[in-house]
Amino acid sequence: MDAGQFQCRVCFRRYKRREHLQRHSSSHTSDRPHRCAACDRTFQRTDVLRRHIRTCSGKEPDGFQASGRRRSCNRCIRLKKACNSAQPCQRCLSQGVQCQYAAPTTTPGRKQSDASTIELPNPVDLDSDFASFERSLMPAPAFPLDLSDPPLGNLMPSPSDTPFFPAGLDYSSLSWQDFLTMTSESETLRTPPMMDTDCVRSLRFLDKFTSNTGFVASFDCGTESQRASILSPALLGSANWLDNSLSLKTHQILLLVKEVVTIKPRNSAVSLDWSPVLEQICLEFFSPPNLRKYLEVYWSIWHPNVNIVHRPSFDPVQAKPAVLATMALIGACVSPDPMDNENAQMWFNCVEELVFIDEDFNSDVSFSSGSLGAHRNKIQALQAAYMVCLYQTWEGNDASKRRVRRNRFATLVSTARDIGIPMARHINYSQQARSEFDWMQFAVREEFVRLLTWIFLLDTAFTIFNNLPPRMVIKEMKIHTAVPEACFQAMTADQCYEQIQIWLPSESLYWKISLCSAFQTLCKDTLEVGVRDGLAALGPLNLFILTSAIHSLIFQYRNSWGSLQLLSPVHHALNNWKAVWQQFASSLVPGMSPHVTVNHNDLQPENMWKRVGFCSYCPEYWLLANLMTDKLTARSSTGSCEMNELERVDDGPLDSILNKYDQTSMRQVNDLILSLSDFRIAG
Repeated sequence: MDAGQFQCRVCFRRYKRREHLQRHSSSHTSDRPHRCAACDRTFQRTDVLRRHIRTCSGKEPDGFQASGRRRSCNRCIRLKKACNSAQPCQRCLSQGVQCQYAAPTTTPGRKQSDASTIELPNPVDLDSDFASFERSLMPAPAFPLDLSDPPLGNLMPSPSDTPFFPAGLDYSSLSWQDFLTMTSESETLRTPPMMDTDCVRSLRFLDKFTSNTGFVASFDCGTESQRASILSPALLGSANWLDNSLSLKTHQILLLVKEVVTIKPRNSAVSLDWSPVLEQICLEFFSPPNLRKYLEVYWSIWHPNVNIVHRPSFDPVQAKPAVLATMALIGACVSPDPMDNENAQMWFNCVEELVFIDEDFNSDVSFSSGSLGAHRNKIQALQAAYMVCLYQTWEGNDASKRRVRRNRFATLVSTARDIGIPMARHINYSQQARSEFDWMQFAVREEFVRLLTWIFLLDTAFTIFNNLPPRMVIKEMKIHTAVPEACFQAMTADQCYEQIQIWLPSESLYWKISLCSAFQTLCKDTLEVGVRDGLAALGPLNLFILTSAIHSLIFQYRNSWGSLQLLSPVHHALNNWKAVWQQFASSLVPGMSPHVTVNHNDLQPENMWKRVGFCSYCPEYWLLANLMTDKLTARSSTGSCEMNELERVDDGPLDSILNKYDQTSMRQVNDLILSLSDFRIAG
């Protein structure tokens, strides 16, 4: 018998003996299929059951109800699964659904007789023990599948489903403490860093950012208690597919995943093989209740860090399946349930493949300033591609990180250029009457502005942390800056129009500048007071992209043989940016700023999506650039021994600061951060 003959269908590990594989399979499920006939207790493994039988007295264990009463919740009875009779039970808790013990209104076991619905058959019918394991991965669904074409009205969300955080919910009814990943990475949301006077004196955030991997460990994803407070059964809606407006999206995603798994292109990163087992796992992960759950987590935990989607106008029923799948994966990655984190990794490469072969993403469409609102599908295709680059860079393996950094991201940048970067501009809404203001047009334009902003920021992140030459330049960013959060977060067209009139009047500097011109102004010798105040009014996101652009200039200097005079624009930009940020921070009044719309010291679950994300740590990016410039200046001032003009310098270091290019690991830049801290102390 060949070594490793028996392979796990989920994680693809191999075992020599079938019983070892069966024992391993229990780690992929929370089922407890083995039941003691004497006391009715359930176990995951047969060997544990055998040990229990030796000592079982046949009595009901403490905590279980009498045999005359029901021991299982309604859902476990319907699924015919073991239930631990807790409130909520382990199965309902792990899947984030409501757990009830009320008596059912219909007779248990009664079969559906509706001719328009069918139940999924069991895809395997084998008598072997291994087939039993496969069946455990394919539980009989508790929902019938409607194969008819439902009316379009039935696919629209009801008014009660539209707000993602309805008022009056009891968030203490469901505890996720048992599922929290024990990390110390997220003690970051007590107060915005911009109001912390010590944030510009250390590189604590960047030290953590470059020494960890994963979204939660690297970004500002809230504290453990804040992440746990997001989920509630009332927020997740019904678990019945027929009552859920997202059921069509589930089937659309399933078909897309099936296509990339069954028809693999050459050198495809997809390693899965399609089977009934895989189909059932896919249906479960992208099921309507899970989609709704992952979207809730995405908005509240992840959205503040990279806010490229306009939440008030986003409709998951009308959204592209590709962008919905990527948002669900990111939501699962930052979910407080570790099982969600683990299950999401299985679909990383499949969703990546379906996103980058999408017709909207690959179509030759260029925008015009007047028709931008008609191309939301194209923008959502770009958003999905950007999200793929994010989750593969921070959650994927090394091969996925390299593939995204070298290939996928380059394709994304090229596609953005084909569309037309200068098209990401607003019209002066303050000169319009309320009847002329088109809220959806505003939302699409602002999504495009923010998407290009974050593409540029990811490009500079690869430059800073991976020492990769930049693919974009600040001179091509002739786009509007992002509008204040008060305008972007307004829940209605009236509120948005009102916020624009307040914070962006027709004579505002906002309508006259672009990111390119703002950075060009920043590189001047001095700034007039009015210009400095105008730049400070741009807010933390736009100031973040300005300080990131400084790193691009530093990279160009590090890789040239220019004199110290070439550093003059960098010095000017650093000095001016510091003055602009100090002006912004000094004028920041909590509750009265268009850029900080919630109190970070008292964040409620329904307001988590409005908080300021990790872009508020941009002072550390400025400090890193400042320390690197000081080190470059010190080395250039010291000079080096004169060499013959034709003497070879191949044996010297490639870079005076970072020697290795295009590094997947951020160890090199983390060592630099530590050395720069020592350099600053010594200086």
